[in-house]
Amino acid sequence: MNKILYIHHAIGMGGAPRSLSMLIAGLNRTRFEPIVVMPKRSGNKAVKSLFLDAGAKVIEEIPVRPFNGSQVAPCATMMEKAYALTAFPLLAQLTKRLTDDLEPDIVHLNSTCLVAAARGVATSRYPCPTIAHVREPLLPNRWGRLLASLNRRYVNYYIAIDEAGLASIGDNIANGTVVRNFVDTKKFYPNAKLRGQLRNAYGWGADDVVFLLLSRIAHSNGVLELIDHIEAESDELNKAAHFVIAGFEGNGTDYSNEARRRIDAHQRCQMLPFINDVPGLLNAADVVVAPYLTSHSARCIFEGGGVGKPALVSRLPNLMEQIKEGETGISFDLSEPVAFRNAVNRFCDPIERARLGVGALNFTATHFSAETNIARTEDVYERLLNP
Repeated sequence: MNKILYIHHAIGMGGAPRSLSMLIAGLNRTRFEPIVVMPKRSGNKAVKSLFLDAGAKVIEEIPVRPFNGSQVAPCATMMEKAYALTAFPLLAQLTKRLTDDLEPDIVHLNSTCLVAAARGVATSRYPCPTIAHVREPLLPNRWGRLLASLNRRYVNYYIAIDEAGLASIGDNIANGTVVRNFVDTKKFYPNAKLRGQLRNAYGWGADDVVFLLLSRIAHSNGVLELIDHIEAESDELNKAAHFVIAGFEGNGTDYSNEARRRIDAHQRCQMLPFINDVPGLLNAADVVVAPYLTSHSARCIFEGGGVGKPALVSRLPNLMEQIKEGETGISFDLSEPVAFRNAVNRFCDPIERARLGVGALNFTATHFSAETNIARTEDVYERLLNP
C-alpha cells in the first residue's frame, strides 16, 4: 500500500476540491492510501466533509497557506505578496514534519500555489516524489515567473488540466502531462424528465433557447461584457434567445451589484442565485456560455457536455482546449459583437444545436471522464514509484 499525501490549499467549495475528492473516491485502494492535509479555518467544514466522504484521512493545519500567482489568484497587492512570502517557510516546515512523521510515498499538491510544501518534502528525512497540479496558467509577470521558478526547482512532476497551464510553468516541461478535469457521469447525464420540471419552475418556455452563464460573478468571467453584447445586438438576436446568469450570492460586490442592475433592466436576461443542483440547472438550459476575460478552465463547459449541452466561449487558450470548434461548441472574440450575435443565432437553430450537443456529449465522455482520468493519474503515480 502506497501513501499519497495530498495537500489542499483552500476552504471554498470550488472545482479544485471537487476534482480532488473524485480522484480520491476513485483510487485503487489496494494500491493507494489517501491522506489530505488542508487549512484549519472556520468555514472549512463542507470541504473537509467532501474529502472524508471520498474516503480520505483528513489532517487540518493552520500553516497551509497559498503562494498565489496565477490568472485566477494573481496575488496583486503588496499585502498579498507579503502574506505569501511570510507563509512560505511555515508551510515548508509543516510539510517537512508531516513527511518525517507519515513517510508518504508521493506528495501531491492540489495547486502550484503550494510549492512551499515541495520545499519541505525536499528537506525531509524521507524525501519522496512531489507532484504539483497545474489548475490555471501562472501569470507572465515577475511574480508569476517567481512562482514558476520555485515550482521548477522543488517539484518533480506536473499534472496539468490543460496544455496552456502546463506551458506556463516554463519551456520544455518534459516532466509533466495533461490530465483533463473530471466530470462525474453518474451525476452529469442527460435527463429529459428533470429538464422539463426545472424549465417550468424557472419559467422558461418550450421555445426559449436558454444560454446559461454558470460561473463566479466576477470581472475575470466577463459577466458585464456578456451583458454589453446582449444589449448591443438585442434587435438582431433570434427572438428565442434567453440569457440566464446564475451564481449571485447575498450581499454582493460592486461588480455583482452592477450586473444585477443591468440584468433587471433587460428583458432578455434573467438572474439566478447560487444553485447547488448544477446537474439539474445544466439539463434545463440549452447552451453553456463562458465569456471569460482571463484564461482559465471553465468547469461548466465539460459538466455541460456531460448532459449534452454545447458551449459558446470567448476565444482564450484554456477554453479552446475544452471545445472542438464547430463540433462541440463555438468560440467568438469578445471585441466582435457581431461574431457573438452570429454564434447565438446559429445555436437557435434546433438541428444545429442538437448536432453540437451530441458532439459535446461524446467529447466529454472521451476527454473528461472521471474513470479514464483517475486511471491516467494512477499511471503517473506508478511511474514515479517505479521509475
